Formats: sequence, structure tokens, C-alpha cells
Amino acid sequence: MSVVINTNYAATLASDNLAASSRLLQRSLSRLSSGSKIVNPSDDAGGLGVAMKLSATARRQGAAVSNLGNAVSYLQSQDGVLKTAAKVLERIGELKTLAADPTKNASDIANYNAEFSTLQDQLVSLAAEKFNGKALFGPDALSVATTADGGGAITLPGVELLGSPAFPTLTDSFANLSQWSDDSFGGSAYVAGGALNLDGAFGIVTSNQTFSEPFELNLEYQSKSPGDIFSVWLDDAGTIIGSANPGDTNWHSMRIVFDGTTASAYLNGSSTPSMTSTPSPASGPIQLSSNAANGVRVRNLSIASTEGSGSEVSTVTSAADLQSLSLSSITDALSDVASFRANNGAQQSRLGFAAEVLTVNKANIEAANSRITDVDVAQESTQLARYNILVQSGAAMLTQANQSSQMALRLLG
Repeated sequence: MSVVINTNYAATLASDNLAASSRLLQRSLSRLSSGSKIVNPSDDAGGLGVAMKLSATARRQGAAVSNLGNAVSYLQSQDGVLKTAAKVLERIGELKTLAADPTKNASDIANYNAEFSTLQDQLVSLAAEKFNGKALFGPDALSVATTADGGGAITLPGVELLGSPAFPTLTDSFANLSQWSDDSFGGSAYVAGGALNLDGAFGIVTSNQTFSEPFELNLEYQSKSPGDIFSVWLDDAGTIIGSANPGDTNWHSMRIVFDGTTASAYLNGSSTPSMTSTPSPASGPIQLSSNAANGVRVRNLSIASTEGSGSEVSTVTSAADLQSLSLSSITDALSDVASFRANNGAQQSRLGFAAEVLTVNKANIEAANSRITDVDVAQESTQLARYNILVQSGAAMLTQANQSSQMALRLLG
């Protein structure tokens, strides 16, 4: 080996090795101090991309678990109200039995009815309870996500403690026209022989009751002379939803089913509509009319809601007094509340299992992320010791390499 002054190859090589060892030592120190295997993106670029997605998924899983917990709290609040409603109904049943005691005088009955009235108000108040501003009871369902990506959900059906708005069934045997307004012009409307008589062209009656939901209408009609036309309208300025021109004077049946959008009329028990229509407006009173000279007769009319889902609790809250309320209505109301509570418990159970799955998945995702990003302290501390020794030995060898150039001075001296 030549002895030179300008170039100290040994010192340069020792310096490079020392710099490399120092970088490795610094990286090891950073990993151990941060607990992360990936301190810089260059440490594991691909792993960093995977780890970021896994971390985001785990956070969403945690948020979904939190949402499920809130849904359980919502159901628990709902069940608490239902439990109280059952107690109120039990007391109403007790009052009903006490009021039926023949030894009670009018004042006693009045006292029972006074308490009954306040309990009715309490049931109505319970039905209006809310959880964080969200109604506990009503027709609207709640959808709770069960996956981090929103691909799965549990639907909590609405609980209608007092039932959805449903109009009372209109039935009429036509002993009078108390449920109708006579809107005839050019004709006449009157009751005779247990039937509504619509005489002449435009003998018309309009119901005093308005229908704003899907319904089913049934009636019987008879033309006073062959060919007389009978029509049923929804809203007195609206649309014909049923019409008949039988060609004889026999009694016939008409059934009209309105689903909220389309009305279908069926004659004489047929399963094929005689006509369909799209009423506009889609709500209003029912109007019956004669469109011929002699007119028609109508009997056995009923119009019932097909959408209202009122529970028997609404029967209890709408009763005028204990005497007008049957004991069977109270027991049916208790049965409805019991069913609501049973369904509530089933939903809570399902939410619990869904939360358990999310929790397990979150733990597994975090474990997968840990294998990519978390430093193995035992392994890294071993590397730290190695790099520490390399740095110290590198510094010592660099000193030796720098001193080797002194040999040239001895040769020159």
C-alpha cells in the first residue's frame, strides 16, 4: 500500500461507515421513542398506505359501536316509558273495576273518573317523550349502521303507542242524514226505507267527515230505473272514484279501494276493477250523486281506514269516561304495550350482538395495523445496541485512519 498525503482512503471509508451507522442509530432511537416502526414514509411506503386505511377503518368501527350504544340507550329509554305506560293502564283497569261496584254512589264514580282523566293525559304525555330531541314513539323507523362502510344496517321500526292518525270508520244505515250535507241541485236527497234516496239529476250528498288516508269504501246501490247512473267522488270538487250504470233495478254492490294515490272500483264482488282513477286532490269528503232523471238509492255504507295502525291505548285515551270504556279495551291496550316491550327487547338483543361483532372486528383490524406500524421493542433494542457499538467503533477507527497519515511525516523527517 502506498503512503500518500492528499488522499486518505481509509479515513474516507471509516467516515462513510460511521455516517451510515449514525443514521441507523438515529432511526432506531426514533422508533423506540415513538413506538412506531414507520417514522418516515420512506421506511415502508407500501405499509404506510395500508396502515392508514386500516387505522381509518378501525376508527369508523369505533364510531359505529358508539352509535349502536346510543341506539340501545334510545331503546332503553323507550322501554322505560312503555313500562310506565303499563303501570298507568293497570291503574286504569283497577279504576274501571272499582267504578263498577254497585255500592258506589255518583260522587264516588265522579272521583274515579277524575283520576281516569288525569291518567289519560299522562298516557298522551308519555307518547310525546323524546330522546335527545328524537321522538320515542311514532311511525318513523330508525336505521342504525352495523358496518364501518355503511353496507349493513338495523332498522328499528317505529312504535306507535297511540297509533298513527286514522279517521274513524264511517258507517251509515241511513236512518237520517246527520253524517251528510245535502248539496243537491236539480235533484233531491232524502232518507226513506232504510236507504239514501238521490232523486233526479244531481241529487247529491257530501260527507261531513274528511278522508285523508288510504281507505276502503263499501256500499249497495240500486237504480230507480234502468240506466240511471250512480257516482262516488273524492272531494266535492275532485275526481270520480266509482261509477255504475247497471241497466236494471236490482241491488248491486260497489267496493272502492284507495291506496293514497290510485282508487280502484270493483262491482258485485269482482276481482277486476271496473274503473281506476287518480284522485286530485287525494283527500277530502266523500260525495254520492245521481246523474240521471229518476236517480238511485244507497244503503249499508261503510268507509274504513286501511292505513291507521292505532293501538288499543288510543281507545283508552279517547274514552269519555270509565263507563264508556270496556275492560277488554284496557286488557288489549296492556297486551299492545307488552308486545311493544317484547319487540323492544328483541331489538336491544340484536343491537348487542351487532356491537359485539363490530368490537371484535375493530380489535382484529387494530392488530393487523399494529403488525405494520408498531415497533417490536425487543427486536429494536437489540438493533440499537448493535448500531451503538458500530457508531463507537466507527468513531475509533476514523481516529485511527486519520492518525495513519502521520507516517508520511516520519518518513520525511
